[in-house]
Amino acid sequence: MSRLVVCNARIEGTSFDSVLMEDGVITKLAGSRELSALPDAEVIDVHGAYVSPGFIDSHMHLLEYGQFLSQLNLFNVHSREALLARVEAAVKNETSEDSWIIGRGFNEEQFDVAELPSLEALNAVSGKHPVALTRACGHQMLVNSKAMAAAGIDGDTMIAGGTIDFQNGRLYENAINAVHDAEPKPDLNQVKEWLLKAMKQMNRYGVTACGSDDFMSTGADWKTVMDAYSQLSYQQRMTVRVSQQCEFESPESFASFLDEGYSTGIGDDFFVIGPLKLVCDGSLGAHTAAMSEPYRDKKDEKGILLYDDEEMLVLMKLAAQFNMPTICHAIGDRAVDQVLKNLKKVNLPGNPLGHGLVHCQIMRPDQIKQIQEMNLNCYIQSAFIEDDAPILESRVEKTRADTSYPYATLFHSVNTSNGSDAPVTEPDVMKGIQLAVTRKTMDGKSAMNLKECLTVNEALASYTSRGAKALQMDIGEIAVGKKGDLVVLETDPRTLGKTEIGQDKVLLTIMNGEVVYDANALER
Repeated sequence: MSRLVVCNARIEGTSFDSVLMEDGVITKLAGSRELSALPDAEVIDVHGAYVSPGFIDSHMHLLEYGQFLSQLNLFNVHSREALLARVEAAVKNETSEDSWIIGRGFNEEQFDVAELPSLEALNAVSGKHPVALTRACGHQMLVNSKAMAAAGIDGDTMIAGGTIDFQNGRLYENAINAVHDAEPKPDLNQVKEWLLKAMKQMNRYGVTACGSDDFMSTGADWKTVMDAYSQLSYQQRMTVRVSQQCEFESPESFASFLDEGYSTGIGDDFFVIGPLKLVCDGSLGAHTAAMSEPYRDKKDEKGILLYDDEEMLVLMKLAAQFNMPTICHAIGDRAVDQVLKNLKKVNLPGNPLGHGLVHCQIMRPDQIKQIQEMNLNCYIQSAFIEDDAPILESRVEKTRADTSYPYATLFHSVNTSNGSDAPVTEPDVMKGIQLAVTRKTMDGKSAMNLKECLTVNEALASYTSRGAKALQMDIGEIAVGKKGDLVVLETDPRTLGKTEIGQDKVLLTIMNGEVVYDANALER
């Protein structure tokens, strides 16, 4: 039997200062004198640090995050010249002439001048290499001519649910998939390597569980992804519990998955099948989120709906037939309208399956009321405030802006959990808590509807108990019988100033009673 004691702690939700975990389960809460003297137990004295349940990122892309960590990082690029310089440096470091240069993370709204490089400029620095650079949001891609040729894209190509700007080398929504299909496919070992790298980084942020959409994110087919998770779980190499949010390219591919015997709840304590996931529109930053009214800064644009009603309803009904909930990425209010209309046809009173809405961004009061009446799970990303607060009112008129990202309203009426959507943003929970509490960018220069601020306790719950409920996992609390998933923070965030919360440091992360991250800041 493995035994781990964390003592001399300020433990969330209890007056005791020590917790005992045996074989991965919390078995006792007591005083330090009692538990630190237990025989055959590893004892960690945290010297008064704050202990929370392990953090839960309720919606992200774990495999794609691992891929991102392994490829060209375009976060913190602030000009088109800097973007081209990173590509040029990657080309010079590449030994194989025809290998791909794949990167992610740029956001032209953060450039000194919000202008992307031309196709000619990208061709000039990329040489013989196909180049595919994905915007931070994941809904727009810059490509050079070599990448378009590899994907079979020319001036006459048309792709349903996608847009191609051949002249400028820019792809949107489903058109991006044509390039992903042409990119080198990761094999089983590569998938496992990316997952392990991603989990290791998640642990650094105190994350011990997540809801992850992986089946269509990297070019690996769903069977390869399932094999990778199954092997890592069997080998006891998982350091983050994963509920798979299952995305498929068609009803036929989803049906083949169901025919294999998979459905929500199939799995083990470390990897389990969760809901069906539908991506129903694009993103605010890329102007592809489906809006009921044109964008303020692009009067001829209303975004893209990625499903027609018939196909969406077929997928939802098929999932419900096999007792799977459906959760839907819907950022624009026109997409939210479509999702609500179709979910009403499969949702039973009280929402026993746990259908939900992912992102909860551009919303009207009538939609919020419907969400409450249907008792939908809401998967928010407070980290989006950092990028979206500066642009919100340039995208939508003030009336809709004032009812968008309604975190407090949703938190107080339906189960509302928090996440990062990584690699769209870094899965930095403490930063996410600060953004949820302040509704201001980290530099304080931009804000959005401050009436929707969460309290620190609410923001913590959105990453713990609310996330556990969304993922239907027996975690999210420090209580006897719960899984031994904990995070040790340097300071109780409730004692910090609101603008200091993001600087709170993760000292130790424990998953299933085992230390999976140690910042080496503690005396052991």
